[in-house]
Parts: sequence; structure tokens; C-alpha cells
Amino acid sequence: MIRLDLQLFAEGGGGEKTEKATPKRRDDARKKGQVARSQELGQAIVLLVGLLSLKLLSGLYMTELSNLFRRELSLELMYELNEQSVVPLFLHLSIVLAKLIFPLMLVVLVIGGLVAYLQVGALFTLKPITPDFKKINPIQGFKQMFSMRSFVELIKSLLKMLIVGFIVYKELESDWKRVTQLATMEVSDTFRLVAHLSFEIFWKVGVALLVLAIFDLFYQRFDYEKQMKMSKQEIKEEFKQTEGSPEVRAKMKERGRQMAMRRMMADVPQADVVITNPTHFAIAIRYDAEKMDTPYVLAKGVDELAQRIKQVARDANVVLVENRPLAQTLYKTVEIGDAIPGELFQAVAEVLAYVYRLKGKA
Repeated sequence: MIRLDLQLFAEGGGGEKTEKATPKRRDDARKKGQVARSQELGQAIVLLVGLLSLKLLSGLYMTELSNLFRRELSLELMYELNEQSVVPLFLHLSIVLAKLIFPLMLVVLVIGGLVAYLQVGALFTLKPITPDFKKINPIQGFKQMFSMRSFVELIKSLLKMLIVGFIVYKELESDWKRVTQLATMEVSDTFRLVAHLSFEIFWKVGVALLVLAIFDLFYQRFDYEKQMKMSKQEIKEEFKQTEGSPEVRAKMKERGRQMAMRRMMADVPQADVVITNPTHFAIAIRYDAEKMDTPYVLAKGVDELAQRIKQVARDANVVLVENRPLAQTLYKTVEIGDAIPGELFQAVAEVLAYVYRLKGKA
């Protein structure tokens, strides 16, 4: 008995995909060319606009083609056909036909690009056509053959075939009498009938395909959202990749604290006074009457850090003043770099005045 592991055909992996896609996942998918876009919508609109353009330019085309065959081609054929006459004739015919075809091609290209832009915005990537050996994986290929997307594509193809076949049949049936008389008609009448039937068939096919494309657009967006869904585990893994693991974040935070502390300790020698507890707290104060309105806290610390601040201050000949209540209040209420609040200004000013008297400053 052959055993088949059905897990091979399970969608996705890493848990049930119940969560909406994150912006990063959508951005990564977009870079790979994975977007919610209906090709049928572009094809239907291009077909309809191309037919409308052809209809509007039909008079010009008829005139130009008539002139080409009557004046140019008939005259050229009267000459002897050789290498010298055929090459200029071919080049001339090519230029005339290019002038006729170029406006129509330009309209089709512009409309096709506009429809694609309205669906997915500006997007250019070569990822979809880049060789990928994973695509030839037989298991993956087997899964895609029996996936819902493949089933929907099959249904769409069958519907398009039925629509085209039904419209062609109805149009031929309505003009069947004239169709059977094509062999006996004048060339101009034959051309008009074929052109009329072709326009009616393609116009109705285009409208029908447009209706089908609108439904396909909704399906493509629904299927895209379904394919983009993520499991909770995938979201966690993505968060780790973008924000870093908790261990890495903790190390970065610790490194930031160390850098801030080094900067703070480097500023201590610039202080005018260090107010102490004296053993638990140390707050370094700086005041420059010419550059600032109020004193501010240059550095502060508790316990071991306080001892380090005091040692650096001693080495830099900064005055240490013991004031237990003021030191505790400053440590608890004022952050590093903040100005001394109004309710503490008087107390700090007295300390600074004392320091200035020691240093002989005014």
C-alpha cells in the first residue's frame, strides 16, 4: 500500500495563518512583484479602448489605405520588379503602415499602463522573471496544479471560451444569410461586412470580459489578502528580525546607558558645585550668569555612582557641599539637563553664593 503524506499539500506552515499581513510583509511581497492585480481587467479595457480608437480612426484608415493601393501600389507594380525597385517599395509601404498603426499602438500602450498603475501604483521589478529553481520543485508544482487558484484560473478560461464562442455564434446567426453570400459580393461589400461583424463580435466580447474582469479583480484582492495572512509565530519572527531579540534590545539599552553615563561623567569637571547627602546622593550643579538665567543639573547619581561623581569632582577641584534635604529633593525632582525649579532656586542660590565666596568670585 502506498502512503501519501497529506501534510505535503498543506497550505503554508508554522501555525494557522489567521493574522493580517504586516506592512513589512506587504512591502517585501511588492518588491517581489506579488500584488493584487487582475490581468483580465487590463485586457478587457485595452480591447474596448482599442476598438473605440479604431472606430474613430476608421475613416482615416480607409482613406489612407485606399490612397495607398490606388496611387502608390498600383503605380509601383507597373515598374519592373527587381532589387532596385522592390527595396524602396517595401520601405515606403512599411513607413505608411507604421504611420497608420503607431497611433493605435500608442493608445493601447498608454491605456494598458494606466490600468496597471491604477491597480497597483508605480511598480517595476524583474523578480517575477528571475530564474528560481524552487519553481521546478515537483511537489510544489503538484500542489499548484490542485490549488484553489488553479481551479479559479481554469474556470475563468472556460468562461472566456464559452463567452467568445456564444457571441460569435449569435452574431453569425443574426447575419447568416449575408455571410453565406460573401463569395458573390463585391470586394468592398465583403470588406464592410467582415469589418462590421468583427467590430460587433469584439465589442461584445470586450464588454463581457470587462464584467468578468471586475469579478476577477475582487477575487484577486481577496486571494491576495488570504495569501498574505501570517501566523502568530511568523509575526513574532518578523518582529525579532526588525526590532531585534529581547537580549539584543537589552544589550543596546545597556550600551546606551553606558554612553550616557560616560558623557555625564565627562561633564562633572565643568560643574560649579556638587551637592551631597553626603554618602548616598550627589548632584552636580552648573551656573553661568552670562549665558543662562537659572542653574541646571549637570549630573546626578546615587550610592556607587554618587561616589564616582564626587571623586571626579575632587580630581577637578570642584567644591563639594553637604546638604542632605536639598540633595535628596534635587535627585528626586530634577532630571539631568533640567533647570532648577523655582521652589528650589533660593536654596541652590545660597549654595552657589557660598561656593563663590570660597573661590573669591563676585
